[in-house]
Formats: sequence, structure tokens, C-alpha cells
Amino acid sequence: MRRRKSRILCRVAATAFILLGAAAASTAQYLEQSRSYTPTDARFLGAGFFERDFRPRGTNSAPESLAVSYTRIMPVVGFRQGPVDLLFGYTTYDLHGASRSAVFFGVTFTGDYLLAGNRESALVLPFLVDADFTKSESAGGLHDNFDVGSLGVGTGIKYRRIGESVDFSVMAAAIIHYSFDGYSLQTGSSPAAVAEAVAILPYIGIWNGLAIGYRFRYQAWSLGSGRYDYKTVNNGLFLGVMF
Repeated sequence: MRRRKSRILCRVAATAFILLGAAAASTAQYLEQSRSYTPTDARFLGAGFFERDFRPRGTNSAPESLAVSYTRIMPVVGFRQGPVDLLFGYTTYDLHGASRSAVFFGVTFTGDYLLAGNRESALVLPFLVDADFTKSESAGGLHDNFDVGSLGVGTGIKYRRIGESVDFSVMAAAIIHYSFDGYSLQTGSSPAAVAEAVAILPYIGIWNGLAIGYRFRYQAWSLGSGRYDYKTVNNGLFLGVMF
């Protein structure tokens, strides 16, 4: 009986030793992968466009004469350095027989956390801190315009592939914002869904290379009594010059 117990204890100890060894090896491998993966430090100035659709949500309580609705091409310019991305867009549109203006300004900070892979091919968890300001003029006075700022956080999934001649990444994320109107001081929430695909081409013979990409942004606002409940869909291409 004692010999049998001794054999069982030896097997348990051996199994525990093997499991601990496997766990240690997995941890070491992950730490090695984490050390080998480096978030992008690309820096570029870019220009492109959004195909922008902006319109009231079903919960919007503004009268039809003051509601804002348009579909326009919005030129955008941007600057990116590593995890920081700045974007500015401006366009005009006709509303009730007059020209109105629309502005978008956004700043996004993205931190990458390795889930699997290595320096050449990685699956990443992005953590986003996002701030934006959106303005769309109405046919009324200043208090009827859509002047809303938002601050939020979000996360999603990202895949990055680094080759000899191209650094390619594709990302999709969801963000929840706290939003506030600039004139009425009404506050509320603003969920957003963003996606992006970017190819960094460092060996193209223009300055330090080119960046080519596609952006998508859906955002909806729910503020106060519903007067500023709107939604927008934006998607478009951009081209950047690295320096």
C-alpha cells in the first residue's frame, strides 16, 4: 500500500513539474514575443477625403426647419506620429437655400498590447483614447447649430504584418464617448465604431516613404432632450508622406 501511495505521489509530482515547466516556457515565450514586437513609430502628413453622411436620428426632437441633413465629400488633412493621430476635415453644403459649413477635428491615441505573434506578424489589442469636435450648421441661430465635443475610450482588434517593403495593419474598434454641446451645455453619450487599414511603404523614393490607407467612422449622439441626436457615417481614402 505504501509503495502504491509513493508511486501516486511521484506521478503527481512529475505531472505538476511538467505543467509548471510548460507554464514557465509559455510565459517566457510570450515575454520574448512582447519584447520583439514594437509598435509603429511612423510619422507622416496626409491628405484625403471622407464621404460624409450626416442626418438626424429617429429620436431627434428638432423641428424639420432646423434639422441638419447632408451628404457631402469632406476633404481631410492629418498628421500621425506613432500612437498619436490628428485629423481635420471641412466642407460646405446647401441647406434651405443657403450654404452651411461642417467641421470635424479628432485626436486619437492608440496603445498596442500584444495578444499573439511576433515582430513580423502580430494580433494586437488596441486601447484607444479619442477626442473629437463636430460642427454642422443649421438654418437657425447659433444655439441651433450642432457644436458637440466628445471624449471617450475604446478597444477592438488589430492585425499587423511587417515585411521587408511594407508595414501593413488593419484595425476595428468600438468607442464610447461622453459628449457635450458647446452652447446649450446639454450632455450625453456618443458611441462610435472605427476601422482603418494602412500600408506604410518606407522604400518609395518620396521623402522617407508613403502611407496609403482607408478610414471608416460611424458615430451617433444622444444629448439632453434629443435636439442634438444625430448620426454620421464617414469613409474614405488618404495618402501620406513620411518624414
